[in-house]
Amino acid sequence: MPAPHNITVTSLGALTPLGDAASTWRELLAGRVAFAPVGKNRPYIAAHCEIPRRDESLIMRRCLALALEATRGLKLDQSIDASRRALVFASTKGEIDQWELQRAMRVSPMDCSVMLSELAREVAARVGIAGRVLAISTACCSGAQAIIEAAEMLEDGDCDEAVVIGADALSLFIEHGFGALQAVSKSGARPFDAARDGLTLGEAGAAVVLSRGSGAGGRLVGWGGSNDANHISGPSRDGSGLALAVERALSGLDKSRVSAICAHGTATRFNDAMEAHAFRNVFGESIPPVFSIKGNLGHTLGAAGVLELIVAAQSAQQGLAPPTAGFERQSPDEPRLDVVHMKPRSLARGYLLSTNSGFGGMNTALVVEAP
Repeated sequence: MPAPHNITVTSLGALTPLGDAASTWRELLAGRVAFAPVGKNRPYIAAHCEIPRRDESLIMRRCLALALEATRGLKLDQSIDASRRALVFASTKGEIDQWELQRAMRVSPMDCSVMLSELAREVAARVGIAGRVLAISTACCSGAQAIIEAAEMLEDGDCDEAVVIGADALSLFIEHGFGALQAVSKSGARPFDAARDGLTLGEAGAAVVLSRGSGAGGRLVGWGGSNDANHISGPSRDGSGLALAVERALSGLDKSRVSAICAHGTATRFNDAMEAHAFRNVFGESIPPVFSIKGNLGHTLGAAGVLELIVAAQSAQQGLAPPTAGFERQSPDEPRLDVVHMKPRSLARGYLLSTNSGFGGMNTALVVEAP
């Protein structure tokens, strides 16, 4: 049996519709929902961030601003040479809002920062990272996949410290794209609820610093990924793809020590049912308590996996699972879940499992525990 991984989350930061990482955690425990109408020309409710105006050049560059705001509280190891510090940047759409703007203004050629790889290099330059730079875009698994890539870079000796940033800003392309799929809720996301009618979009920037070995932060002890190759946008109905990713993440670990699951929980009918089947495939009838933060913050796309790792680490350290906003009762034709709702739930010391799934059949699972 393989030994557990030993990667430390040494620092973290975020900007979400509920504030920075610390205030977001407090507001999640309080059950606050950040959804609001986005304007008369945009028919969907959404969760938007209030981005401080620190740099006038970033006023029209929300994705870059979100990424940089997420790094403001990060603590880097100053004893490490900058050339041995890596950046893994995750986003599903990058600065596609810039493409929209430039197209409307008939600007040609379009700015190179629209390309995700160029945006990642700009982030690295602004943060002071001189080592390897990777850009990850694997749909809604992008943030979690970036965590996995960074952890494996550390284990392979490709870097001594890795900064992982996930960021996505809302744009008309994103809003109307999900609207065309009829995947957007008319009233607000209700993860795992029988009456759920779709997701609610959000935006955020989230960042973590990872290093090898033990430390004062949460420990990333397992990860896994899979692709069920089921459909361009729909997940496998039986949850087999996600179950495989979870089994890989738990390899070498005692699955009975999983104290809670921070689920992808988008509140679309297909995703939530798929996750319920996947959890039963892995845990049988002893599924740990499940919660989702997308009923509070919306689906933050490329930031989701990084943000949910942060929440999972906070849950493990404080022994609390935040309530799932919008949940009242589960559909009787889905595998039964113990969904945390109404109020926070005290947890036994153990592992926190975080799962994400995305278009194209992507699935990821991360396992974190308190130091």
